[in-house]
Amino acid sequence: MTQNDMPFQSSPIRSAVELAIGPLVELLRRELELAGIPSPGAEPTSIRTFTLWYLEVVQLLDAHCAEGDQHPAMARAEVELMCRCALSACSLEEAMQLCARYCETLYPRAGRIELRINRNMASFCLDSLRNNPTTASSLVDITGLFAFRQLFQWLVGVDLQLMQVGIGPVEREDVLPFLQLFKAPVLSGGNGYVMEFPADILRLPVIRTSAEFNEFFTVFPCAVFEDTRRTLAEQVVSLLSASLRQGTGIPTQIQLATALGLSLSTFRRRLTESGTSFRDLRESCLQDSAHYWLRHTDMTISDISSRLGFSDAGAFRRAFRQWTGTAPTTWREAHRGTTHQGGSGNRLQMRSISRVPLTGNR
Repeated sequence: MTQNDMPFQSSPIRSAVELAIGPLVELLRRELELAGIPSPGAEPTSIRTFTLWYLEVVQLLDAHCAEGDQHPAMARAEVELMCRCALSACSLEEAMQLCARYCETLYPRAGRIELRINRNMASFCLDSLRNNPTTASSLVDITGLFAFRQLFQWLVGVDLQLMQVGIGPVEREDVLPFLQLFKAPVLSGGNGYVMEFPADILRLPVIRTSAEFNEFFTVFPCAVFEDTRRTLAEQVVSLLSASLRQGTGIPTQIQLATALGLSLSTFRRRLTESGTSFRDLRESCLQDSAHYWLRHTDMTISDISSRLGFSDAGAFRRAFRQWTGTAPTTWREAHRGTTHQGGSGNRLQMRSISRVPLTGNR
């Protein structure tokens, strides 16, 4: 049994986990309520139970959205077969093409995949024929897009460096913790779900074997905080961003370390080894959230400072000037309507593409 699997016996540890993943649970529960779907099981109390709960929630939401599209969602067994088809490929490009051909056989239930190559740029485009996009479908679709990223980088054994990601027409700030998993500029408010990357990575060889598949697929694609390929810094940023966007307060180092199954000393050492620190990550998340609210909302400076945990608006203004060299109001006037490269993006006309139903139902 790993530390992520262990039940929590003491209330301080449990409260640390709840503070860390609570905002993500709240986001998912809200989508279930809006869809009229009862929440499955008990409140997650560890990273592992969150992973299993998240998988079940996304499957329920996927099935709900498919009803509105007047065709059933992909079954999880069908998703597994698609992934196994990709595993048989020799290169990343062939794996993507096999996924596209597999989805054609299930049309329209599996939607449509297209790989576009334009000189040095490649685009992996998804269209699952969504009739009426909703907040629930956007959450499912973002999970699906991230699932393909997980699959492809697992197949080739390297972290795929995306240049840009498009996440479709539904604009919402509360999914930022999930968007940051892509580690690339994310654009919302357009038409498409797409991952853009250098075309030369299509030549990467598939290195995985069938013996490794079962472990990979067990909780695919919802092990966002168990993925050993994701750095500790990336996991911390996702959890900090979730807390800021949900207004639940920033977890402490001790709370985050406990939630991730690490001692405080190990937590600090691993961040140092990756060239960062909790303070640096915290400052980055505060700045990113401040930029988002200044650019995309009408929140007052006082409200933003309170949301970020500053003692007063003056303290926030001083910090913001240190970050950017300018005052918050001046920055807001200069950046209204510009593309947000660090978070959820801006209204841009993307290609006419839509969702991918990658999670499937059991």
